Amino acid sequence: MAMQQSGSQPYARNNGYPAPRRKRKKKKNNTLLFSVLALVVLGVGLLIFQAVFNKQAATVEMTMTPISTTSTYINTGDGLLYQTDGQIHFYHLTDSKKNYTYGMGASDIRMSGSEYMTVVFNTAQLQVVGEQTPLTFTGMITEVECGKDYLAVLRTAEDGTEALHIITRSGEQVADLPYDDQCFVNFGFYTTTSEMLWIETLNVNTGIPMTTISTYDLSKREVSGMIHVQSQMVDKVYLTSNSIFVVATNQIIRYIYEGNKEIYRTTIYGYEVVDFSNASGTPTFLLTTRGGDFHTVKMLTLKEDSAPEPVESTLQLPTEGVSAFIMANRLVVVSREQLFNYTLKGVLSTTATFQQPVEEAVKLNDVKLLLSSNGMYYLANSN
Repeated sequence: MAMQQSGSQPYARNNGYPAPRRKRKKKKNNTLLFSVLALVVLGVGLLIFQAVFNKQAATVEMTMTPISTTSTYINTGDGLLYQTDGQIHFYHLTDSKKNYTYGMGASDIRMSGSEYMTVVFNTAQLQVVGEQTPLTFTGMITEVECGKDYLAVLRTAEDGTEALHIITRSGEQVADLPYDDQCFVNFGFYTTTSEMLWIETLNVNTGIPMTTISTYDLSKREVSGMIHVQSQMVDKVYLTSNSIFVVATNQIIRYIYEGNKEIYRTTIYGYEVVDFSNASGTPTFLLTTRGGDFHTVKMLTLKEDSAPEPVESTLQLPTEGVSAFIMANRLVVVSREQLFNYTLKGVLSTTATFQQPVEEAVKLNDVKLLLSSNGMYYLANSN
């Protein structure tokens, strides 16, 4: 009976081979497959970890300039002007062959410059670097701005009245613009189809303070238009190839150059504009709460069209001391030890660590930062 119960039928159904061996072979193949898959997943994971680690461990290279933090400097757009012991030095941002030193032999000199021209001056005379003869003025030279082919010199007469004197780099007089009942706030050059000058003045004798922004066509040598802003103070003026953006206390106002016509206004009540960029082709403003601690910023883009169509994004910045700038199409945040890049929607894209802690950051253009550290200024790229 025992032998009948343990008959040979299980072996006969598999041509003489026991079924359990086939099952063990299949299990062995599955184990090998799972091992290969596990190795692939582990390899991909290591690559991802390495990429993330390298990204987080990125370092911002800091190039030391010859400028100490006790020096006075001016950003000309393509370089930095600074002075030491009666000498003016130019430090180019990317090409050391364009660096130069200009001696004045005086300690009371000041400087101004653009990408096209450098000027040194004191209260009595002005010298365009590269021109042989210094220019002498009556009254006191208060401020100078440089364009491409022209200079604007703000002079104060003995009776206290101010006038803006426009000349060529060789000293040819173009115009004298007096503003007897107003005081000058700011002025500068820009280019549309030709070189232009804008002048911001403030009249406090009208009961309600009124800011006037005048535009002067240097090719036609005439005032081309005026913008009047009442009931709120003007904080800043930004210019693009298509627009004049006037940032007032509660609004951003867009004007076009043709007739200085107002196109629209958008409200920014409770905020102040701290930076601007049009490098991406879309006017982008960086705002922070007025009187706040700079921990909250708002990125605002506007259309250069009949309506602003504002797009806003609000971001909480790191709590340690920071500076923030709109640089090209991104937000750059500088803390004491790190550099953060955000998209304009507030998404963190990259993080990098400075080679040494920084105390201050200044935007030079949409690529370069000027950083102060241990008594010296350093150049660094923002991405």
